[in-house]
Amino acid sequence: MIKQNVSRRQFLNIMGVGSAVVAGLGLAACGSSSTSSNSSSNSESTTLSGSISCTGATSFQALVEDAANDFMDANENVTITIGAGGSGQGLSDVKDGTAQIGRSDIFAEQKLDASDAAELTDNQVAVVGMGPIVNSGVDIDDISTDDLKGIFTGSITDWSQVSGSKASGTIQVINRKSGSGTRATFEQAVLKGATVPDSFTPVAEEDSSGTVVEKVNQTENSISYLAFSYYDDSKFKALSVDGVAATNENVESGDFNIWAYEHMYTKNADDVTQAFIDYMLSDDVQDSLVEKDGFIPASKMKVSKDVDGNITK
Repeated sequence: MIKQNVSRRQFLNIMGVGSAVVAGLGLAACGSSSTSSNSSSNSESTTLSGSISCTGATSFQALVEDAANDFMDANENVTITIGAGGSGQGLSDVKDGTAQIGRSDIFAEQKLDASDAAELTDNQVAVVGMGPIVNSGVDIDDISTDDLKGIFTGSITDWSQVSGSKASGTIQVINRKSGSGTRATFEQAVLKGATVPDSFTPVAEEDSSGTVVEKVNQTENSISYLAFSYYDDSKFKALSVDGVAATNENVESGDFNIWAYEHMYTKNADDVTQAFIDYMLSDDVQDSLVEKDGFIPASKMKVSKDVDGNITK
């Protein structure tokens, strides 16, 4: 069931497909936004007003929520609703016009037809590192890319088969659903095009990063992957990969290669939507909220990545 928000500053957490309604204002969250002008004989002022629906990737949802809160505080006639659903959902929503902004961990070209992707504007608001995590009871702190590939294609099924592990036990793989940009980023960097056999069945496939945190925390012998922004040492153990620690500094330098741009795609953005995008790219957000929430300003990157996952220094 789709929830309705009752306050202009409350966020609507939408899971899955659907539109949202801002009940208190009578504004459809997926409807158009506008700019209104109030003039008098002595002065003329322009006030942003309207509604924005922003759906998609959960990996940087908290960052966008924080920025949207500040933006709405400064623009009292603007309502922003934040939906989840994963990168695929966000891209589909912005393509179809049911959302003004689609959040994605992957390039639109990886999910949409080339003609549909070409109609979207790519606003890269941050970079996020992603890495493997395990239940706190697992006895390793580092894992090789080859072992990760084996685990997530089903050829390695017991911890005794993993280099450095002195324990045994069936590996409980907790994956993200197929529409997840976090999953696409992880598989692009780790599997490198390897086909996952139909016989491979993870114990769970989750549609949000928050659920992955709880599942790994509660499931013995489990492994999954998350954006750094969700890392929490009190709930799970984050692993280094090939001896390289999962840190923002190692992502910036290119030494750690599991990372993604955080995209906020728009399509023919109206004034209020473009104003919010401009705010996301401003120093007010890039120099404060981005790093505070665990992300990397794109300007700090010493390497770049293309749609095929190729990293260039």
